[in-house]
Amino acid sequence: MKLIDFQLVVTHVIAFLIVLWLLRRFAWDPVLRLLEERRNKIQGDLDNAAQERQEAAALAKEYEAHLRNIDAERREQIRQAVAEANATAGRIKQRAEEEARARRERAKDEVRMIEDAAKETLRRRTVDLAMLAAEKAIRERMDGEKHRELIEGFLDRLDTADESRGA
Repeated sequence: MKLIDFQLVVTHVIAFLIVLWLLRRFAWDPVLRLLEERRNKIQGDLDNAAQERQEAAALAKEYEAHLRNIDAERREQIRQAVAEANATAGRIKQRAEEEARARRERAKDEVRMIEDAAKETLRRRTVDLAMLAAEKAIRERMDGEKHRELIEGFLDRLDTADESRGA
């Protein structure tokens, strides 16, 4: 018994070489072309992915810059709103002070008017009382108009004397 059959080995080797030659002749180039196309497609996909990654990074930077701008704009709007609120508060305060000043002036004018009216009323009553007192003292009735003029003249002199002492 033969362990190795050389005739079988030779036919296998010849068949292998024929198959190898046929593959090389008809299949090897298309397979290599197919592998090269696949390699080029994969390389193109990797290049596209890298380019898209760079574009995504650029968009992310642009988005972050836009967010910072939005944040800065928001802070600026808040600052403007605070400034406007302060200005409005100042105008309201100024208007309130003006109204208070005007009310004080009106109150002073009213006090002066009431004071003047009270002085006039006091003067008339004093004249009337003086006339009654003089009438009772004299027991004779003088002409009312003449008597009133005398008393008013006396009171005017008193007012003038008070003003000269006050000044």
